[in-house]
Amino acid sequence: MSEKQDNALRPFGMRDKIGYAMGDFGCNMSFSFISNNIITFFAICMKMDPLLCGFLIFIGKVFDAINDPIIGGLVDSSKPGKDGKFKTWIKWASIPLLVCSVLMFIYVPNAPMGVKIAMCLGLYCLWSVAYTSVNVPYGSMQSVITKEPSERAQLSTWRSIGAMLAQAPIMVIIPLIIFDENDNPIGSRFIYCVAVMGVLGLIGFYLCRKMTTERIQPEAVQPEKFNYLNTIKSFFKNKNILAVTIASFAQLAFIMSVTNTMQYVFMCYFSNTKLISIAAVIAGVPVAIGVVLLRPAIKRFSKKQLCTYPFILSIIGAAVAAFVKISNPYVWMIFIGLTMMGTSFFTVLMWALVADCIDYQEQQSGRREESSIYATYSFFRKVAQGACSLIVTFVLKISAYNVKLDASSQAAGVPEKLYTLTGLMPLIGAVIAFVSMYFLYKLNDNAMEETR
Repeated sequence: MSEKQDNALRPFGMRDKIGYAMGDFGCNMSFSFISNNIITFFAICMKMDPLLCGFLIFIGKVFDAINDPIIGGLVDSSKPGKDGKFKTWIKWASIPLLVCSVLMFIYVPNAPMGVKIAMCLGLYCLWSVAYTSVNVPYGSMQSVITKEPSERAQLSTWRSIGAMLAQAPIMVIIPLIIFDENDNPIGSRFIYCVAVMGVLGLIGFYLCRKMTTERIQPEAVQPEKFNYLNTIKSFFKNKNILAVTIASFAQLAFIMSVTNTMQYVFMCYFSNTKLISIAAVIAGVPVAIGVVLLRPAIKRFSKKQLCTYPFILSIIGAAVAAFVKISNPYVWMIFIGLTMMGTSFFTVLMWALVADCIDYQEQQSGRREESSIYATYSFFRKVAQGACSLIVTFVLKISAYNVKLDASSQAAGVPEKLYTLTGLMPLIGAVIAFVSMYFLYKLNDNAMEETR
């Protein structure tokens, strides 16, 4: 691995940060919309059994996860193009990502069940290949934009900003469009929303490619020398990347389930879907606060401290939201906000932690494999996202929610069960994340030494 020696090469700066943010903006314009709405679309609008829908999405996520190390290996073994090693992949995969996103939300509620299953699973698998072909190179690119830990932390922060810019309209505006006056989703509107989001995402990918610079030139791993089994062995020996992986799994599978299940709480328990947008803002604001507070906080605390102890706040907030029956929706949203507040620094710094773990693994193994390691980490993130879909459908099943009935016509006890389980899932996730980061993650902030 070598750093480009070009005197005309632009130094790291704000242009890279904004460009890198636009990459995650592009990814989340597709990913966040699908993650937040696919269960609602297929289970409620397309009238599929929620558990079947969740199971199909889980299978799709496992397929998606398997793609990550495969594509990661292909990226590692590829030669740089004129724009760099990673931006070439982003360029050519971004258009199929847009097409697959739109096709998935064609509204045909009277289609045979086989067609619905093919749409839910088949199109999702095609979408996942396109998304992985963009996301793995994009995530790997952070390691070659700069080698300075502080600058990587800045890129991680700006990546979170890009994600928030994409998630804001999806969480706030989309619910106002897709729900009718009786708090029921309108299936025909989803495709127009995802098309607009996809075009905006395509613009984000273009800006990412034009504004960032790959300054460090990794050597292509020769296919005949590439051995993913060695990468896997090193990955599981690295307790630091395991800690981040477990915490990420807990966050995505359990804590983030609240962003999907809370819409059913507003549909059934509070009987007011207009508040979903406000709840989305309250759930998203903590990450914005984390971005603002990160710079002064990182001067006083280590990344490990900032990514560990705030989970205690998540534990408290989720416990109250689960077990204290609150009749005022605004009060309940405050505790959901506290739950998300506890994850804010981890969300912002997570990608910097991964980059540090990549550096540490190179030191331990003698091999530089950004894409393969990132893809392995991403593999478990994808499985977690699939597990999140199962958890959402599990909550609906355990609560006895009937997709054939309107929100106001559900059986007695259903709203209360939805309420409790919506808070219980993030409580479980917060406990797992705290334990993982506290006991397993040992890296100092220089990313090359472990604390004892």
